[in-house]
Amino acid sequence: MEMDIKHKKPFAIRAGLHCLFSGLYHILEQERPEAAAESDEADIYFETNGLNLEYYGDLNRVWLASQEDIVERFARIYGLQLHASFEVELDPDSALLQLREAVLQGRMPLLFIRTTSLDYHEVFRDGEERNHLVLLLGWDDGDDSVLIGDSSFLDQAGHVTTYEGALTVDALRRGLWGYAWFKADAEQKPSTRIGRFNAVLQNIRTFNQGLELPDQRYQGILAYRMYVRDYTKLLALDAPAFAAVCRNVYYCFRVGGMLHQLEYLAAYIGRYHGRWPQEGQELLHRVEGLREQWRKALMQLYKVGLSCQRGKIGLVQDRFTLLLDEHEKLLVALLSAVDEEQGTASR
Repeated sequence: MEMDIKHKKPFAIRAGLHCLFSGLYHILEQERPEAAAESDEADIYFETNGLNLEYYGDLNRVWLASQEDIVERFARIYGLQLHASFEVELDPDSALLQLREAVLQGRMPLLFIRTTSLDYHEVFRDGEERNHLVLLLGWDDGDDSVLIGDSSFLDQAGHVTTYEGALTVDALRRGLWGYAWFKADAEQKPSTRIGRFNAVLQNIRTFNQGLELPDQRYQGILAYRMYVRDYTKLLALDAPAFAAVCRNVYYCFRVGGMLHQLEYLAAYIGRYHGRWPQEGQELLHRVEGLREQWRKALMQLYKVGLSCQRGKIGLVQDRFTLLLDEHEKLLVALLSAVDEEQGTASR
């Protein structure tokens, strides 16, 4: 059987900011092109509450509160039927059969996969195990392989790059832990643009308020604050563990964390500049300035980790805390600017 590559064009893989939200936008282009025409990756990030990270006491990890919730929100917002499983390891062969059938029916599934099963770039071959997302584009029974599209990962220099090519079915089986595919529902209409915009504002408010959950779990900006507070635990670690945690903190703030939030925020403010016509440029300037400060602070942490300078952790904590204060003020200013504009328009 020849590989089914009908998704390869016109849905060629393009670079995005984040593998999950870029992947969802590629899917939206296929399933709801009319909705994709008035949306983009930043919209999806904020609409699905992608800014809401969770911290639960593991210094190595502050991550998306729920990827299941994100794909469910995406389907609901854009009028899509969702087929998903996050228990693939219970029956991997059944999952592969369902994915193959979905591809043959014209779907473009999103695969949740461990990077240790990906061998097409050195960052995966030589790096630590992490979760990653790629798109399933085709299936080749004859070669026992699949065609995948990776829309966003960082190379060794920190540049976003992409991949489109083969992955063996065996590698897919070993690394796959979840999947989701979507189909336009003729009986459901996507949310209106103003409805989506108002939902984004509410998600930003919720993030800024923070949330404390049972079992010492924290979400929103409170997750970042508790994460930074717990850096004092670094002092008790030996040198290899100290360096590893600093490296993971650096990664979590960059990928899916604060830097991605600021990149999406810049894109969103620019896209909806009419919502804050007076303050838009000032807000963009503050976003760019804050992002640059975060880059420098994270590089300081990375160097502290490499040289095991435990005595500088307090300085890092102070610097991160000040940046979190500035971030919270920025989001308050953004929300206030919208409230003022809406108030003016209603008068």
